[in-house]
Amino acid sequence: MHKLFLKLFLAVVLMLLVTPRTTLAMPEIYPFDQLRSGMSGKAYTVVDGSGKIENFDVNIIGLTDEGKGSKRMIMAQASGEVIKRTGGILQGMSGSPVYINGKLVGALAATLKEMDPYTVFITPIESMIELWTLPDPKAQVNHFKTVRVIKEENKSDESEMEDESAAEEIDEGNEPEELGAIYLSGFDANGAKFLQRELGLKKLQAPPVIPERGIQLDATVEPGSALGVAIIYGDFSLGATGTVTAVDGKKILAFGHSFTHGGNVNYFMTDASVIGSVSGAMGNGVKLAGIGHIIGRVNQDRESGIAGILGTFPAVVPITVTVRDNSLEKQETYNATIAYNENLVPKLGASIAYTALSKMADSLAESTVEIDFNVKTNAVDGGELTRKNMFYNPSDVGQVAVLELMQALNLVCSNTKEESNIFGVDVNISFETERRTASIISVTPDKKRVKPGETINLTVELQPYRKPTEKVIMPYTVPLTARQGNLALEIHGGALVPVNQAMANAGIITADSNKSYEEKIKDFLKTGKNNQLVVEVGGSNEVKTDKQIRQEIAQAKRAQARLKKEGVTSKKVDSKVDTNYIIDNVMRTTLSVEKV
Repeated sequence: MHKLFLKLFLAVVLMLLVTPRTTLAMPEIYPFDQLRSGMSGKAYTVVDGSGKIENFDVNIIGLTDEGKGSKRMIMAQASGEVIKRTGGILQGMSGSPVYINGKLVGALAATLKEMDPYTVFITPIESMIELWTLPDPKAQVNHFKTVRVIKEENKSDESEMEDESAAEEIDEGNEPEELGAIYLSGFDANGAKFLQRELGLKKLQAPPVIPERGIQLDATVEPGSALGVAIIYGDFSLGATGTVTAVDGKKILAFGHSFTHGGNVNYFMTDASVIGSVSGAMGNGVKLAGIGHIIGRVNQDRESGIAGILGTFPAVVPITVTVRDNSLEKQETYNATIAYNENLVPKLGASIAYTALSKMADSLAESTVEIDFNVKTNAVDGGELTRKNMFYNPSDVGQVAVLELMQALNLVCSNTKEESNIFGVDVNISFETERRTASIISVTPDKKRVKPGETINLTVELQPYRKPTEKVIMPYTVPLTARQGNLALEIHGGALVPVNQAMANAGIITADSNKSYEEKIKDFLKTGKNNQLVVEVGGSNEVKTDKQIRQEIAQAKRAQARLKKEGVTSKKVDSKVDTNYIIDNVMRTTLSVEKV
């Protein structure tokens, strides 16, 4: 059986090597400065499920050129049988190549909003060809290169974003509006809104179908055929579809306008399936299409269009999210792959985790969530950054629960010395429609008089929400530098941190700007958890003198010597204890420190 498979494999390889392939070359172009009003040409695109490239008439009615640094455009009028069928220019036609006398003029790019749906703006091909000459440093990014994708059957996704989740369009008067829309698949309405807010997207749509997924290693496309670009691929997808403008060997130009205006990027290039078109009043028609197989990498995303290379693939970050409903004992696992981009991975990762929870919970009611994530990265010793925490919110707790995941990914992506690798992200989320919070009602030390370096036990009594009281025993080591007299202790939940620290964690102030990359990650991992009891010395605004500091050092040495003489270890115990509840208040107690 293995020999037969090997023979078949070698035969296929030999066929690929000896079979001649048709390689498309860049056609002759029609220079912008030679175009004149009244010239007529043809535009090519796909408008229905046949996949056939059809053409329609284009008549140039004007040129715009506002000088250096401005985008030159060609204004034209579309007509013909195809345009009559579609009711005008459609979203999704962006990138459709326009030819005059067999020479390539440019790509359909925009229409005038709320005006004639037959008027179109064309991006000159000279502006698009420049994309092929731009540097591509992201091609050298040293990340996990194997694209992991989930193959799916052709089916509709009942959980796709509903109409009300689409962003409201901003009325910009009669400015040219790009003929593109960003498509989401797998995101419910809540997830779409979360993603829209994080990325600042203006217009989102759900694809009509989810085509077959996977990788096509030796794909070919031609001018006028449908093309997709994606940032997320798998059970969740974020991308856009348009039209191929030009092909030169493996190099592709498309869209005639930007996707995210990301410059040098690292996105998936996909084929796309068109199933039809829907006419709309005043130029609001749309070509219905969805992204398909991964066929290459988009490396430029600029004002004049997108450019990419067939047969090469982007660096990726695989993410797996497993969500469990403890109340109903149900569980679901979602897989997606994010095209690696330091600026986008944190937001996209958090959006995927939030959406997975939102779809599983199917509710914005109060609930308690436990989230446990593992980021596989060379940014930390051991290769894994892990964190587990518990969250409660009276409504939509997911938006709060995924912020630490976003923060962790931001930390990994913020290395100023070198680019850190992210090899994968695993997220486990469990939730229940129950309020699991508790308040501290008393703290009782097992002894009040203590010595520096001594370990005592604190009995903390908790009052869970609508449940009987519980007691937790917390060990606490008195600091070696503790002065004689009263020592005030604060016992609180891990989430209750000093105001300055909370603001620094949120990025509002930069108190840790002088800390190293490694120190910032360690601080993040040491941060108290919401369901932890934490013991700390009470806050003080006292500014210590050099003399006081020297006295504390001397005292610590004396305490260390005393403990050694008594045969007692001075190792500090962990002042954090996990509980089954989110602790929501602070309680204080006082110890009396004896002289060393």
